[in-house]
Amino acid sequence: MNLTYCPARIDSPSPIRSGDRYLLLLGLALLGYALFARGFAYWGVPPVFVGEIVLVFGIVQLFRASTLPKLAGLPVVWLLCGLVALAVVRMVPYVGVYGIAAPRDSMQILYGLFALIVAALLVERPERIGDLVRQYSVFIKVMLACIGIIYLTFKVAEQSIPYLPWADGVARVFEAKGGDIMVHMAGITVFLMVGLMRRRPLLIAVLVLNAGIIVVSNRGGMVAFIAALAVGFVLRPPEARIGKLAYAFAFFLVIGLIVGPVVQIQGGTRDISVEQLWTNIQSVFGQSESDSLEGTKEWRLDWWDQIYNYTVRGEYFWTGKGFGINLAKDDGFLVAPSLRSPHNGHMTILARMGVPGALLWILLQLAWLATLIRAWWRAREAKASPWMAVFAVLVAYWLAMHLNAAFDVYFEGPMGGIWFWTVFGVGIGAAYVHRHYPHVLSDDNDQSPTPEPLGYAADAPAIEPSRRVAWGWPAPPRPASP
Repeated sequence: MNLTYCPARIDSPSPIRSGDRYLLLLGLALLGYALFARGFAYWGVPPVFVGEIVLVFGIVQLFRASTLPKLAGLPVVWLLCGLVALAVVRMVPYVGVYGIAAPRDSMQILYGLFALIVAALLVERPERIGDLVRQYSVFIKVMLACIGIIYLTFKVAEQSIPYLPWADGVARVFEAKGGDIMVHMAGITVFLMVGLMRRRPLLIAVLVLNAGIIVVSNRGGMVAFIAALAVGFVLRPPEARIGKLAYAFAFFLVIGLIVGPVVQIQGGTRDISVEQLWTNIQSVFGQSESDSLEGTKEWRLDWWDQIYNYTVRGEYFWTGKGFGINLAKDDGFLVAPSLRSPHNGHMTILARMGVPGALLWILLQLAWLATLIRAWWRAREAKASPWMAVFAVLVAYWLAMHLNAAFDVYFEGPMGGIWFWTVFGVGIGAAYVHRHYPHVLSDDNDQSPTPEPLGYAADAPAIEPSRRVAWGWPAPPRPASP
């Protein structure tokens, strides 16, 4: 199966260009976060960094697009707006006490504006869905070409990498977190699995090599990767064939088991070895003999238990501790100078926003998942394989991000927060576009110039895209006529 992007002829010049340029800018920022992590996040002039700059430009695009009323019919949008509003209400009183730390801590939720921005731009010009697929294909090539070298360099020479002059002791010139990288490895693997990109042997080999090296040094990333692949396998289109990927991963596993015991790359607190992989598995499902793994696991569980007690069972039930306060210091778990949050994005929301905020967060995630699964089911019923593939990637990415955030500080920073809310926004926009304009992702059997919307929302207004996205999907052979 092959699903390839090929833009058709341009019928007329499009008056909409600033939104396309913004999505390209956002894509470059996401690439920087994926490759260089905190090193890229601190580009800028303190306290304004690249994430805040891109967000301001995005808010301008949000008001220019004027398409939020079209999204107002989706419950997930109302829940998102409610969560953002609650975060602002809980943050403002603490600005006078904690200064810039209050809005900085609230960005885990306020980055949700990226979701509204991206969704609005997709609704403004539905054929941008195809553009995003093409851009992500480019992201895959750059990511796979660079990330292995960046990760191994950081792993081996971390202490030799200088800090940024304006972030001394906080952010090095470049960094690499195994869990964050494995989220992207999961998304890339599912993207190839469902057939959204040609699976060339070299591409698969580099993917398997990078994923195999990085997964052994991070248990959160390992869990996220495996779970995302399982979801991608279940939600893949019926035409998708995963033979090459499965064979490549199986081959790497066999080679790893043979060569792994004699190959070990030391760096940080976790080595890159088969033994480390087995230790990670033991730590996830029980007890391991690793002091570093069990030590971090123990204080995290103790901290999460304390947060549960002073919110669900305690005095911070309704309000949480608010934004700006250093949770690590206030809760008595300051195990590192830069630590502020309890290595679990969901527990961070509970601690800072109380039970109401945590419940709204859970309802929002469930609403988004229900929206995407419903859209996927509609695509399945209509035999719209391109849409099935897109929704499968989005759900798999979403799950990988949530699982990684359950083990590490991920949603709280721009490296994970902006990525998460961007995927969230693409999901909202894709669900809307699929319901009203499903023909923007069509297979090569659809030759009509203006195809009907597959029976969904028949009263939806027609669009005249300036550039129609055509998809090539091999049709099954027809039986010979008698």
